[in-house]
Amino acid sequence: MKKKFAYFSAEIGLNNQMKTFSGGLGILAGDTIKAMADLRVPLCAVTLLYKKGFFKQEIENNYQKESEDTWDFQKILTDINKQVCVNINGEDIKVKIWRYEQKGCDGYTIPIYYLDTDLNENPDWAQCITNKLYQGNRLYQEIVLGIGGVRALREIGEDKIEKFHMNEGHSSFLTLELYREHGQKTNDWDEHCVREKCIFTTHTPIPAGHDKFEYNEIYNSIQESTHLIPHQLKKLAGFDMLNTTKLAMSFSNHINAVSKKHGEITKQMFPEYQIHSITNGIHTETWAHKSIQKLFDKYIHGWRKDNTNLKKVFQIPDNELLQAHKEAKNEMIEFVNQKNITGAKLKEDVLTIGFARRFVKYKQADLIFENIEQLIKLKGKVQFIFSGKSHINDGLGKGIMQRVIEKSKQLNGKIEIAFLENYDIDIAKKLISGCDLWLNTPTLPNEASGTSGMKAVVNGCLHFSKLDGWAIESYQMNGGGFPITNKDDFFNTLEYKIIPKFYCNYSNQWVGEMKLAIGNSGSYFNTHRMVKEYIELAYKCKYEDIREN
Repeated sequence: MKKKFAYFSAEIGLNNQMKTFSGGLGILAGDTIKAMADLRVPLCAVTLLYKKGFFKQEIENNYQKESEDTWDFQKILTDINKQVCVNINGEDIKVKIWRYEQKGCDGYTIPIYYLDTDLNENPDWAQCITNKLYQGNRLYQEIVLGIGGVRALREIGEDKIEKFHMNEGHSSFLTLELYREHGQKTNDWDEHCVREKCIFTTHTPIPAGHDKFEYNEIYNSIQESTHLIPHQLKKLAGFDMLNTTKLAMSFSNHINAVSKKHGEITKQMFPEYQIHSITNGIHTETWAHKSIQKLFDKYIHGWRKDNTNLKKVFQIPDNELLQAHKEAKNEMIEFVNQKNITGAKLKEDVLTIGFARRFVKYKQADLIFENIEQLIKLKGKVQFIFSGKSHINDGLGKGIMQRVIEKSKQLNGKIEIAFLENYDIDIAKKLISGCDLWLNTPTLPNEASGTSGMKAVVNGCLHFSKLDGWAIESYQMNGGGFPITNKDDFFNTLEYKIIPKFYCNYSNQWVGEMKLAIGNSGSYFNTHRMVKEYIELAYKCKYEDIREN
């Protein structure tokens, strides 16, 4: 069956075995594809084959060290015996196509195509283009993804694609290929024809998240696909440097941010474009703990196919929900006590707070150490778990991680703080289901969405977050948890609101908050709802009309 839609993403995170993601963006892409499969949407996806992954993290002298994270891709992906050619710097580079099929909850499959330049017939400099995620020549990677991706779809017979969905600006060069393709076929060099086919999702308000390249480098690298004259291209993509976000936006008839607040910030950053908002979600079946899933299966019919049914969580007996969470927590505590590197010894009956995400300055992972005296006062009442990676070139982020690890070790015996190295999907699943509280402390307004908190709430783990990204919307809908409204609010809220509710009212008020988290937040912040919004608002289709039987 020919596909109607194509989804392009520089990273896709489906499971721990496939090392083609670095963090939230890739996991969101994987969750999106899984939901598309559940909902039987006629979609295919395109990404790059990173044979050496992102990196494997080891902590040495409290500092992050990186090593290659190779994986056995040949046992997982299918060689479909097809390849395309992309001209880079005047040389024809061969791009091999691999396939993986993602199954939905009732067996419907979505193909994902992985592009690979690691071929003997390519020059040495080109063989390594796709080897490592976000490392090496980023421009060449994005050329292969965008231009090579469109050609790959044509080569395998996916010639009926109506909409091309770009997940971040990394795939924006597909617009240039569509422009070349349409112009050469019809001799009608009209930007509007490309614009009608393209959708763009932006995920970050951080300037570093929007790739920029020198125009000389662009024209030298992709001469065959730059049919726009320089003035046209600069008008579309920025006059000083080519901004891939601007290029994608200029060629898209729908642009969206990933939360309502992020939409407001993006409009300020790019006032010349019309920006919509489709708030992110998570794939519930992937992230709900097995004990929670068992409970949902017992009391909430049809939740796997339609996550909005989680609104019915209020009919689950309190004691059964608490028992399911206890199973997840005990499993996590045992794992953390075996694996953490700070010497912390966590207890099963203590309020446990998790913080696990990318270590970068704006996420403020070290916020809890700003008042050591107040932190130590909480001994025996709270315990913390940290995990996450910093980008290989982010020295500041690595420094923050180093501080977190050093302080955690120094405070050993005064308050229990664990750190788990080499954060991955399996560790994430343990933490978001086993913790009681999920901490999110970004510098406002830099958190575009914040999907780790969404993964937590579906397990009844309450979120404790600054009012940014998705958290604003969750608190507005009484979605379970506690807001941090200012810098001094963290310890006050923890000591006077959260701790009493946890220890004095656990079997009454706390379990009530858990049900609000699942029933109000979990039923909404999921990729089933999100995908349907994309179909209706971005793809401009009715879901009932495009769903495959």
